[in-house]
Amino acid sequence: MGALTHTDTGAKRSIRLYGWDSRTGTWSGPTGLGSAGRASRRLLDTLRTVQGRSWFGPMRCASPGEPPARFFVTVHHLEDCAVAMVYCGDSKAGPAEVLAVIPAEFRSRLRPEFAFEFLAFASFLGGIGESAAITVQDRIAAAIEESSAADSMVFSLCTGLWPSDRDPVLSQCIETIAMSLLPWLAERR
Repeated sequence: MGALTHTDTGAKRSIRLYGWDSRTGTWSGPTGLGSAGRASRRLLDTLRTVQGRSWFGPMRCASPGEPPARFFVTVHHLEDCAVAMVYCGDSKAGPAEVLAVIPAEFRSRLRPEFAFEFLAFASFLGGIGESAAITVQDRIAAAIEESSAADSMVFSLCTGLWPSDRDPVLSQCIETIAMSLLPWLAERR
């Protein structure tokens, strides 16, 4: 499937989050992320000082009623999106989450093979099993095609390398990263 999107010039801009949970084999979304959101001023300021197109560093996140957690994040600014890998603390087992963030402003240049390439990348990292890759690729392609070109999109792949009882803090971290990457990408286009 190509990167064609439903065009609606009067459409209200929104941020749509889609996700795959490798532990349960379930797809979710779209879930709306509010524009007032949970962006991290510290992360956004750090990204703004990056000389190149990549950044890596520690990040602490907390969720109400949960103890804070330390993550290590790697971000790459690509031509049509940003990808991020979120590692738990000092884990060397692989990322707990792999995400792609596509601002609405980048949708027109989203490569037709985006879904395939994102899943191939996540597969190389051990982020998604071979048996699920085609299903998830099809769901990502359908989400892109069915959404409005005015929508920013976030695709998150939970690898299962994080204790499920700590999911609320990981979810908070993913939302914070996504909401921080959107303005950073918009500024750099």
